[in-house]
Amino acid sequence: MRPLGRLLIGLVVLGGCLLRTPDPPRFFRPASATLDAAAGDAADHAATEGIPIRLRAVRSEPFLRERIVWRVSEVEYGFYEQRRWIDLPAHYVERALRIRLRSTPGLRLTNDPRAVELHVDVLAFDELLVPHAANVALAVALEDPVRGRSLERTFGARADIADDAPASMAKAMGQALDEAVAQAVDAVMLDLEGHQARLAP
Repeated sequence: MRPLGRLLIGLVVLGGCLLRTPDPPRFFRPASATLDAAAGDAADHAATEGIPIRLRAVRSEPFLRERIVWRVSEVEYGFYEQRRWIDLPAHYVERALRIRLRSTPGLRLTNDPRAVELHVDVLAFDELLVPHAANVALAVALEDPVRGRSLERTFGARADIADDAPASMAKAMGQALDEAVAQAVDAVMLDLEGHQARLAP
């Protein structure tokens, strides 16, 4: 009976391990000052004059979805099982770009198909483990109906993560997002202003 008893105990323990309910996912959003700005304020102060620009839908690398990505090198990535973004990284970037473009003097966000188009791809939106930092990288291109592609650059930003808490990562990711978007919009503005100056008599 003793071996049978041990076998039953072992089966109960094994069953408990196999049938254990996984921890539920935890959802986060980047603590971005740009995204936290009141959407109503951004709309209220949208420019009615300035260089028209049309933001196309932001795309991202296929693996940049809801699950939060970690990275240890340029070639090794992974996903957290329980840590998720509330929305897609590409959507966060697109909203931040729209807010920043609307609040930039001299630019006018429009849907006019004749306007210069801004194309953005999210290349990175991940937690670097070494050094421990939030990392955002954006590939940016301007497409002018007349002069063709005029700007093609990658902008990136990193923000140190204070500790191992997921909330600290989300705060740092918001900072990196704000910085990368600011770099991109500033470069777009310089390119468009330079083109306008060359056209001036």
